[in-house]
Amino acid sequence: YNHKRHGKLKLGNRIFDFRMKPHFPSKLTEEFLLVDLVNNLDALAEDRDIIVKNIALKVQTMDLKKLWGAITRYGNGRAKNIFGSLLSTAH
Repeated sequence: YNHKRHGKLKLGNRIFDFRMKPHFPSKLTEEFLLVDLVNNLDALAEDRDIIVKNIALKVQTMDLKKLWGAITRYGNGRAKNIFGSLLSTAH
């Protein structure tokens, strides 16, 4: 995760848009990565509905206590809403 650069940089023939992540765990966990995926749904080229369906399946196999901790610490408002509805239907 980027914690040095911010902005658009040209590397070779491509332009990359770097965004700093001020808060992330020192050891990346499956729970954090799933929360980060949901935080960045709008920036993905893939079909959002398919991703949310796959996330709903993944949530059912995860440790919900750890997942809820990651959501609380790292989730943005939209992620908290999405996970809130997914977790309410998980049990």
